[in-house]
Amino acid sequence: MPCSVKIERAGVSTTYQDQGRTFVQYLGIVEGGSIDRTNSKICNAILQNRENESLIEFAYQGPKFSITQGSCKIAIAGDIVFKIYKKNNIKISGVSYRSYFLESGDIVDIVSVSNSVYGYLGFEGGIQLEDYFGSVSANYKSGIGQNRGSKIMEGDSFVLKKRDASRTEHELLRVPEKIRRNKIRVLEGPQSDYFSKKGLEDFFQSEFAISNLTDKMGMRLKGPKIEHSKSPNIKSEGIAKGSIQIPADGQPIVLLSDHQTIGGYPKIAVVISADFDDLVQIPPGQIIKFRKVNIREAEISYDLKNKTINNIISTIKKIN
Repeated sequence: MPCSVKIERAGVSTTYQDQGRTFVQYLGIVEGGSIDRTNSKICNAILQNRENESLIEFAYQGPKFSITQGSCKIAIAGDIVFKIYKKNNIKISGVSYRSYFLESGDIVDIVSVSNSVYGYLGFEGGIQLEDYFGSVSANYKSGIGQNRGSKIMEGDSFVLKKRDASRTEHELLRVPEKIRRNKIRVLEGPQSDYFSKKGLEDFFQSEFAISNLTDKMGMRLKGPKIEHSKSPNIKSEGIAKGSIQIPADGQPIVLLSDHQTIGGYPKIAVVISADFDDLVQIPPGQIIKFRKVNIREAEISYDLKNKTINNIISTIKKIN
């Protein structure tokens, strides 16, 4: 019997995601996918899923859902507060980075994140979804993905790929460290010559507050006005995730996983891949600073981060 799940409360910015689309930006389609690749990979690993399996991403508050048919196994990744209500009236205070066996009648309420932004809900075997250009990831601003990329809504339901869930549960022995970094490493941007000496000094020496005008497309920052030495516009060109644009108002915009494919503002810097997941998990109102590094440090940091993730995943153990 396939397991069916019903959404009782949608939560905030709750969408289907995987690792995104590759080699499609030239078509005007952004890669997208899970904004925090670290936690989405770990969530799937706990469930013995493939790395790119479909799961649910949410921000600030997650969904409340019920199992309406069959049984399944779930895992939640991130710094998350959640409750499990079993059909026999037992209430469990959930723990992130481990799996739970659920049956028809059980309810899970993902109450909130804690000192972070995004969390992930995975199901053993993944969710049955139609892919679009090789991915199920939703981009609701572009209308790409399941149901034209729309967010998951109250009353929605879906069926899991796996018919019979195993009762064996797993957990990580080593949990990822909570986010504490406020210094984000960047590479020099392709238009750094579009900024005055003072503008560059202000960017690398000043503090910036993350504004409430932040979503998966971009993160707007508040700080000193970054001074241009040339026009605040360039001919539109392709954009990479993590690019930091400086429009005419001098306030930086960090382009995130659902960024537009081309843009016409000069880019002063690019967040290195190793720091991207940490950056997106810093809540609005927090203060960050930027530190310029060279390509060699960025490459070493990327390799080290991947090794760290793999080492964390290797500590999964059976608990039932």
